[in-house]
Order: sequence, then C-alpha cells, then structure tokens
Amino acid sequence: MNSFWGKPTSTVDWCEKNYEVSYYIAEFFNTLSSLCLICAGIFGFIMHSKGFDHRFKLGFGTIIFIGIGSIIFHGTLLYPFEHFDGTPMVFYLLILFYSINENKKERKYGNWFPIVLFLWGLIFSIMLIVLGKYYENQIIKLVEFYIFQGSFLLMAVYVYLRVIAIVINLKNEKGIVALMIRGTIIFLIGYIGWNIDYHFCSEMNNILNPQLHAWWHVTASYSCYSLHIIVIFDRSKILGKNPKIKWVCIILPYVGLSDESEQNLPTKVMSSAERKLIVQEVSVKD
Repeated sequence: MNSFWGKPTSTVDWCEKNYEVSYYIAEFFNTLSSLCLICAGIFGFIMHSKGFDHRFKLGFGTIIFIGIGSIIFHGTLLYPFEHFDGTPMVFYLLILFYSINENKKERKYGNWFPIVLFLWGLIFSIMLIVLGKYYENQIIKLVEFYIFQGSFLLMAVYVYLRVIAIVINLKNEKGIVALMIRGTIIFLIGYIGWNIDYHFCSEMNNILNPQLHAWWHVTASYSCYSLHIIVIFDRSKILGKNPKIKWVCIILPYVGLSDESEQNLPTKVMSSAERKLIVQEVSVKD
C-alpha cells in the first residue's frame, strides 16, 4: 500500500477506503469530520467561560481532545494511536458522571469522589497503553476493544438515564425537553449509520459509500454537546442563577444566565438619578 503511515494496524479499519483521497491521511472523511468535535468543544468553552463551574469548561476541553484524538487515529489507523481516540471519551463521561452526582449546592460525597474517578480513568488509560505493546496479538486486540466498549457502554447508559431524569424534573423549563429529544434523535441516526458502516461495508462500497462513520462524528459531537448543556442548565438552576436555553442560528444551543443588562438596569438608573441629585445639591449649595 502506497501510503505515508504504512499498513493499518488498528483494531478496527472502518469502511472508508484507506488513502483514497490523500497520501498522508488514512481515512480522509473520518478525519475531516472529527473537526466537528473540536468546534463543538471550542464553542461550548467560549460560550460558558464565565459564570459556570470549572468542571464544565473541563468537559468542553475534553470534547476538544476527543476530536484531536479522533483526527490522529483516523488519520493514521495505527493501533498505538487508537488510545488517543478512546481515552478522552472515558474522561468526558467521568466528568458528566461526576457532574450529575454532585449537582447540589453542598458536596454529597466529599473530596474523595473526583479523586477516585480520576484514578479510575488514569488506571484505565494506563491499561490501554500497556496492552498496546502486544498489539500484534489478535486476542489481546479483541479483549482490549471489548473491555473498552463494555465499560464505555455501561457508563454511557447510566449517564443518559440520569440525564433523562434531569429533563423530567425540568420539563417545564423552556427548551430542555426539545433539546433532549433533538439530541437523542440525532444520536440514534448517527448510531444506526455507525452500525451500517461497520456491518455492511462491502455492500455499500459496491454501490456508493455515503461515509456513515464520518456522519457519526457529526451526530456524536452534537449529542455529546447537548447532554453537556442539559447538565450545565441543571447545575445553574440549582445554584439559583436563572439559566435559559438560548440558540445561535436555531442550531447551536447554549446556557445563558440572567441578562446582565436587565439585572443591572435598576442599579444603573438609580445610580444615574443619584448622580443628578448630587449635582443639583452641589449647584444649590454653590
């Protein structure tokens, strides 16, 4: 194979034909679509940089790293780089897991909880890296792949069910239910495409490959971002910050806190009136 990175050694070689578009990029469309994750993370980080807990900025940063890792993995299809794609996903779920369990004003589990979660993620990452030395062994490859998928799936299901509970509790809040439904539908469409791409690759390549795994990156980035927004909204609501779901071009949601101009308007008017009164008093005295 005439390619920059050589023969693929990853656990899974996706349906996109390798090095068909570029000599330097193994899976061009899968790599390009990973930019959606980076963009979603950057947008979320910028829009929630002030007035929100640092945990959420860390979550958006993790989404950015998922996108970077996905680019490295799909761009090379080398097994050692497969960790760059999977490990950030685990830490992103750990952040969500922490956020939905520690969403009250007072900590429920104390300082040990985030430490334990971080250590679990660290140990899991080290396990992936250590087993990576034996990537020539097909059995080790499969065991590692299914251990990762199994742990990821269990954690993802738990987080999703807890987010559903949050949405039910906030059903009267404008935009929350619609955001959850939209994110879920988009995720399901992408996940169906992921499975079609994985299981019916030869059939698609015989007709026309629609690059469904690349579209999965687009849908997954939107769904992950949407879950994060709902958790942020719930936390802000509990803290009494009067959050609202706002939209950019009716597509990109974000959590907006009480309008600062509206909050400060009475103060500004009062201050202006007071200044005028002071000026009048000074003029009379003069």
